[in-house]
Amino acid sequence: MLENKKFTMHKAPFIRKADHGENTTVMMRDFMIALAPLIIFAWVKNGLLPYIADKTNFFGMLYPLLLVLVGAASAFLFEFLWYYFIIKKEKVWISLAKSYPLIPGILLGMIVPVSTPLWLVVIGVFFATVVGKLLFGGFGNNIFNPALLGYLFLTFAYFGVMTGNNAAIGANSYFNAKEVDAVTSATPMTIFMGDRVGSVNLLIEKYGLLKMFLGFTPGALAETSALLCLLAFIFLTIRKTIDWRIPTIYVGSVFVLTYIIGAINGYAGTLNYALFGVLNGGLMFGAVFMATEPVTSPRNPNGVILYSFGLGALTVLFRFASSMPEGVATSILIMNMFTAALERFSAKLRVEPNKRKVVVSYALIGLLFAGIGTLAVVKNMPKHIEFVETEQDFSTFNFKYKFLIGEEEVVVETDKSYKILNINNPDYRTDEYKTAFSELISKNEYKIYVDEAFETAVELRLTVITTGFSANLTVEITFNNDFEMTAFETDTSSETYGSPDNKEWNGVHPDEATPPQIIENQDDLSKVDVKTGATATNEALVNAARYAFKYIEYLQNITELKLVGNYQNYDNLNFVYVLRDADGKYLVEADKDGNLLSDVDEGVRAEIEALVSENQPEEFIASKEGNSITVQTKAYGTNPPLLTKVTYDPETLEITAFEADTSSETYESPYNEEWHKEGNDVHPDEALPNQILENQDDLDKVEAVTGATITSNSLIRAARIALDYLAYLGGKNE
Repeated sequence: MLENKKFTMHKAPFIRKADHGENTTVMMRDFMIALAPLIIFAWVKNGLLPYIADKTNFFGMLYPLLLVLVGAASAFLFEFLWYYFIIKKEKVWISLAKSYPLIPGILLGMIVPVSTPLWLVVIGVFFATVVGKLLFGGFGNNIFNPALLGYLFLTFAYFGVMTGNNAAIGANSYFNAKEVDAVTSATPMTIFMGDRVGSVNLLIEKYGLLKMFLGFTPGALAETSALLCLLAFIFLTIRKTIDWRIPTIYVGSVFVLTYIIGAINGYAGTLNYALFGVLNGGLMFGAVFMATEPVTSPRNPNGVILYSFGLGALTVLFRFASSMPEGVATSILIMNMFTAALERFSAKLRVEPNKRKVVVSYALIGLLFAGIGTLAVVKNMPKHIEFVETEQDFSTFNFKYKFLIGEEEVVVETDKSYKILNINNPDYRTDEYKTAFSELISKNEYKIYVDEAFETAVELRLTVITTGFSANLTVEITFNNDFEMTAFETDTSSETYGSPDNKEWNGVHPDEATPPQIIENQDDLSKVDVKTGATATNEALVNAARYAFKYIEYLQNITELKLVGNYQNYDNLNFVYVLRDADGKYLVEADKDGNLLSDVDEGVRAEIEALVSENQPEEFIASKEGNSITVQTKAYGTNPPLLTKVTYDPETLEITAFEADTSSETYESPYNEEWHKEGNDVHPDEALPNQILENQDDLDKVEAVTGATITSNSLIRAARIALDYLAYLGGKNE
């Protein structure tokens, strides 16, 4: 019988088709046939359609193909040079014919971001081909998938360049020229990493599962179309080019583990969560084309099963318990390292007569992979969040909320509008946790806090917000340099103690009677009489005084040099920086560039210069001429500052003209749907000036332009600065 059988002796991959005259070349040909539809689809989606939509140029239309062609050509060139100059044991063309040099370059070109520079593809292919393949001995001897090794190298060494903007073609990172408006958010998997629970429904609503299946979502050339990956899987399985068990078990295990994680987070009644995890990112492409590479994957049936389960467990671990939005490439490379060990392990067990030992051995490996998957599940179980306490950071006037999550303390910092600025533990910076923190913060808002502190050479003025009976009260408190309270001003007219139903009110308004008592009894505020029929209002005022003294205590305990305030000198437009240390307070003047104008001790000059440099004002009066001033305010994002010319009447000190230019802002972007809504496309520099002139007594009445809110608020702040300057002029004239 054996004389009728043909056996081939060769290095991996081993093809079981010798009886039909087929060899490795046939397998590589089938592999390329399966890749072709994905390459064509990637070109149509990322090149042709943006070109037809007039979003890119001819070069941009060809660019997706160039990523693949440059990858293939450079891989061929590197192998040619390697065999021509370094390995000379046979003719170079014979070596190349047995090495299939194009494959790593093509695959790398398909998995990098759409905007990747071509020169960077060449570098990645060099690493993939030379380091990942040839140094190991060439095709059949490499331990790792070369294309993935090259991709991982680029990710670590050139991530910023690889995911940056490519102005030549209008693409940015994984977004082609037609999708680039979406770069203000991120790819589906990056958004998913930020909120692994709440984002899924939003992303499915935005793209739809059908679009995800077909491949019309942002991503690398190869990773978007699950449909084409599925067809390639069927073709390669029929052709016996790949082991069908690897993609099936790999994707299946990811699906099951993702479903479990979704189920414990509110998705038990739907498959949407698990389907999202399978249809997005590089899972399908990696499972079909990367994980099945015959050189770096096991061939023993039991080894294949273990390998595939390991891939699934690791991918879920990286996706759900790390900062990686994907994890497919890293998972495959890790399992590549264990391929040989799995082969030997499973081969020995196949001939092991002790069946109990076989069962125990496989059970232990299974438990290892199950443990990895379980870790990902446990890391994503909903955690109880308990509010502990809150305190105001007097150095920034921000609020710090302390929460307990399990036994771990988490500090969340917000501004005075309760917008989250920072979370001390990066594990809890997801949108899911931010939402939970925001809900608890809204239930524990500050009843009293320092809103502002303004310190001059002779006094300190604090603005304290305190909660009265029916409304928040604004209290202005002044201290001298000895921290003695010299003034206490407020307006309690918004309170309801004067209601006819309040029979106990004695007719004396708290804002008239209580401030003198507070100043007189500032050393012992318990002596202030609050029982006047307006008890809640009076207590709110006394609490404001107590809280002001907490800030005074903070100032008294400052030991190291610290900046406690700054303001603009309206006489010369320089800036005054108020500093404190253990010896007290002193003022330093600097110009708008941060150059010190005051004489300071050389021993602390460097420290003062650093504080001034770090705290230069962004909004101020840039210049003044006659009865007009130019105000500089912060614009949207990284746009240049806005300059507004404000003209005033020197007699009445009222604003008479307000001229701004917002042409440098980006609210006109075609992707800003809010601004382009019918009737909304009004420019702030046209809509706001008249409003500001009419409402300069109460700028809160000025309405921002929809879709240009940040720009509008910048102009309103310019008006406030101008009014503050006019109030200063009024004070000088009295």
